[in-house]
Amino acid sequence: MKRLIIYLILALFLFPHLHAQSYYDVKDYGAVGDGKTLCTTAFQKAVDDCAKAGGGQIIFPSGRYLTGPIFLKSNIQLEIMAGAVLVFDNNISQTPVVEGSWEGIGRKIYASLFTGFDLENISISGRGTLEGQGEAWWEAYRQTEILRKKLNIVEREPDNPPGSPLPFPRPRMINLYHSKNILISDITILNSPSWSIHPVYCENITIRGISIIQPYGSPNTDGINPESCKFVRISDSFIDCGDDCITLKSGYNKYGRDIGIASENIVITNCSFAHGRSAIGIGSEMSGGIRNVTVTNCVFNGTLRGIRIKTARGRGGVVENINISNIVMDNVSEGISLDMYYDSRSEEPEPVSEATPIFKNFRFTNITGTRIREAMNISGLPESPLEDIRFLQISLTSSTGIKCRFAKGIQFIDCEVNVDNGPSFFIRKSSKILLDHVEGRQSRAGMPFISAELSKNMIVRNCQAASYSGIFIQTKDSENVEFINNLFPKSAISKIKSK
Repeated sequence: MKRLIIYLILALFLFPHLHAQSYYDVKDYGAVGDGKTLCTTAFQKAVDDCAKAGGGQIIFPSGRYLTGPIFLKSNIQLEIMAGAVLVFDNNISQTPVVEGSWEGIGRKIYASLFTGFDLENISISGRGTLEGQGEAWWEAYRQTEILRKKLNIVEREPDNPPGSPLPFPRPRMINLYHSKNILISDITILNSPSWSIHPVYCENITIRGISIIQPYGSPNTDGINPESCKFVRISDSFIDCGDDCITLKSGYNKYGRDIGIASENIVITNCSFAHGRSAIGIGSEMSGGIRNVTVTNCVFNGTLRGIRIKTARGRGGVVENINISNIVMDNVSEGISLDMYYDSRSEEPEPVSEATPIFKNFRFTNITGTRIREAMNISGLPESPLEDIRFLQISLTSSTGIKCRFAKGIQFIDCEVNVDNGPSFFIRKSSKILLDHVEGRQSRAGMPFISAELSKNMIVRNCQAASYSGIFIQTKDSENVEFINNLFPKSAISKIKSK
């Protein structure tokens, strides 16, 4: 027996190919880290061999590796080690095309650096870098936009006209479909051709400790865009990009409604954001619904918008149960935007149908903002007002204040809003309004702190106007406005009725 054991040990030592490997070094497959040699075949062979053996770890040692799209398989851990840079080949004509999704619609797209379908147990981690070489893709997009304008084509980027250098939508860095048990951690992503991380119809996703950095002027270079995904956790990450830093989506218009898969049960925590069109976004492709979302303990510095939840007539879908807390924002153009007018601005009511979007049950708590141009834009539709929206412990310093229209059941409790111009609160065509313990400095003489127009069923209580020499609240064509336990004189109330 002892002799048999010795023979087995010698055989495994002398002939390692006879036992399954637990890890696969891409250099053993011919990958060369000189930044010039195309390593796509070597990488794909390592993935295929690892999958055939039942799974394992694929190691990318330090070096600069040029590669085209890599198609992932289940039960694989990619370890991109410190000093390793995977450079995405920017030869557009040689990039393969797959069936995928772009802006909420299923269609042919260019394959991404990491592409996968129907996978489970996938990990992409390490202290290495994914370099997207996006400049060539961005320039092709800009040339296409010029061509589309000449031809007066106003539809979205896909289905580009003949002569476009970009026949299909651009690739992402990581694009996975119908997959579950996904971990993306610690890596850095630079210069993505478009969205950086885009899981679609996926489940149980953890993204933590990553950095995403793109030039602010780069088109559509979003950070992380889960689409129709559930049980998503994004934490401890830094994003500085050319479009939305993190945006939740669930399909476009009728296509999204027919698929009917919501993005739900999502947590975003302990992240910081610099630049980008918005730090946290929802929509505008949200036709399958988005619900049960928590965003907490995040810092926004320099993003165009802080929090933006956007939709339009024709989308349909319900966005509900959104809880956002413990946010610090600075140097932001628009602090919070809840906007149902993404495509048009008409206030004329339209018939309610399955294409009518719904926003309800939002909570915003403990949010501090400084150097903001516009504090908030809250815009519901006349046929679908925002419902049950609550702001608690909000402190904002901005050029202009909070503008609210077509909301039902909106509350501002323990809020301080200091503005340079106009009212701190301008409420229009809304109902069931509560302002409790709100305060702020007077912007200028004669300007009301609170202005309400064409609104009804409003309560103002526990407020004070110690620093107000003029009007604290002005109501115009409003009804059922009650004042309870306030410390401002009657002279600080102005009621106007149109003749």
